[in-house]
Amino acid sequence: MADEPTAVKPKVWIALLAAWLLPGAGHVVLGRIRRGLLFGAIVWCCFGLGLAHTGRLALKDPRQPFLTTLQVVANLGMGPADVIARVKIYGKPAYSAYSRGPNLARDDRLTIFRERERSALSIYGTAYLWTAGLMNLLLLFDVWDIGRRKKVRVEP
Repeated sequence: MADEPTAVKPKVWIALLAAWLLPGAGHVVLGRIRRGLLFGAIVWCCFGLGLAHTGRLALKDPRQPFLTTLQVVANLGMGPADVIARVKIYGKPAYSAYSRGPNLARDDRLTIFRERERSALSIYGTAYLWTAGLMNLLLLFDVWDIGRRKKVRVEP
């Protein structure tokens, strides 16, 4: 007999939202406190190292729309932390490298982006930033599996 689909409990949706807003929080909401704290610490350390190593927060470029969109999605995996970092670095939550017509803010944004790119550590910082966002997106799937009881706790 095939498993019948069951309705997703509101707690799972709350856990998913919490996990995206604050990495590690989704696991805590579902009662996996140690797991949430460990994963949260790993993701936050990667994100912090990325910013400390002048990592580039990706900007969508119409000349390479597919790749730069993937880079922006990787950054967005960190949720609001990505927006806060962009405001701190670019002065506003900027996600596009170009806009139509002359734009002084755009020119400043590209100058900041290029200055960060010139740093010898930028490539490592960028890799840390993308890794943090992608890890958090993968952890959303883990929260989903735990919430749907597809992943059961193994007791020794």
